[in-house]
Amino acid sequence: MKAIFALALGLALLPSSAQAVTAYSIGAICKFDIEQYCKAIRKSRIRELRECLAQHDKDLFPQCQDHYREAK
Repeated sequence: MKAIFALALGLALLPSSAQAVTAYSIGAICKFDIEQYCKAIRKSRIRELRECLAQHDKDLFPQCQDHYREAK
């Protein structure tokens, strides 16, 4: 019984893939790339940031490439 409870609790605490990617998280993960290529765009403008990052896709750090693509 304890094992089932521990497993359920562990699964509940795992980050969900359905979790929204926010402007804050893009700003944190893609900070260097944004400063290099998209500094004229405010970090709160997630759609514009995503479009700008897409234009520079080949120049971005891999973690930024993966992260901004998930942004909605």
